[in-house]
Amino acid sequence: MRFRPFTELDLDLLNRVAGSRPLSLGAVRFFARTGHSFLAEEGEEPMGFALAQAVWQGETTTVLVTRVEGRNQAVLEGLLAAVVKSAYDAGVYEVALHLDPKREDLQAALQAQGFAIGPLVLAVRVLGSRGQRGETRGILE
Repeated sequence: MRFRPFTELDLDLLNRVAGSRPLSLGAVRFFARTGHSFLAEEGEEPMGFALAQAVWQGETTTVLVTRVEGRNQAVLEGLLAAVVKSAYDAGVYEVALHLDPKREDLQAALQAQGFAIGPLVLAVRVLGSRGQRGETRGILE
C-alpha cells in the first residue's frame, strides 16, 4: 500500500472513498497544500485519505486531522502513521483529531498508533440557517 500527498487532480479518487460526504475541489486544493494530508492507494485503487493541517495555538503548533477515511483498519493506521511522520518531519510534536465514538475502527487504529483517547469532548454550535435546522455534522470531521 502506498500513502502519498494528493493534488486537486485526485478529487475523483478521493471522492470514491469519501462516502456520503464528498470533498469539494476547494477543500482538496486547501489540504493538498498543507503537507500533512495523504491519499492511500493499493495499486490504482484509492483506499482512504487523511485531511490534516498545522494549527498555531499561540505557543505551540498541533497537526489537526480534520477527517480520515479508510476502507479498513490497516488503511487507517497507515494514514495516521503518514500524518505523524509528516508532523515529526516538520518539527511539530502534537497530532490530534476529534473521534466520533461510533467509529470503532478508527479508535482501534488510533490506539494502535499510540494516540491517547479522551477525555475531551467536542462541543459544536452551528450558526445561521444550518444551526436553525439543527445541523451539527461536518464540524472538524
